Amino acid sequence: MQPVLSPIGRVGELWHSEEMPALDTVLLPLCVGLTLLGVIATGLAWRRGNKGRVIQGIALALVPIALYFSGLLSLLWNGIVAVGSWASQIIFSPAVWFGLALLGLCLVLWIVGGLLARRLAAKKSTSASSSQPAGSLPATTAASRKGATKQQAPPIDEEMAEIEALLKSRGIQ
Repeated sequence: MQPVLSPIGRVGELWHSEEMPALDTVLLPLCVGLTLLGVIATGLAWRRGNKGRVIQGIALALVPIALYFSGLLSLLWNGIVAVGSWASQIIFSPAVWFGLALLGLCLVLWIVGGLLARRLAAKKSTSASSSQPAGSLPATTAASRKGATKQQAPPIDEEMAEIEALLKSRGIQ
């Protein structure tokens, strides 16, 4: 039985054998270039005097190098390659196109359902507030129109009473 060769166990060997992994020949210069662009943008923000943007620029300039050293950039690169190979295979596959169309339909139905639910809830709340029972008094009486003190409904529970008292003490009604 032959042992399975894994690049994880050979990471040190790759650097000592005077050859750089193929993925690093692409990603390392890309990271350095993106970091240099970030440093240039940070320098422009420094000249404008925007200190907050300078700090943000430094943070963004360090992101590519941090992704490279943590190994997340190779993970991201492999994900992009996988999406690219998947996208190249969907051109002639009717089953994949059907699945994508079905996903699009699901998205449209979700959005339309949300809009309808919101519209019906708004309509229901306006109709409930405008309709009153037959024997009830109108919401505004002549006394309240003349400037008499407002009578509010009793609070639902003790917590609401505390909140209302706090608001009244601050002058908020």
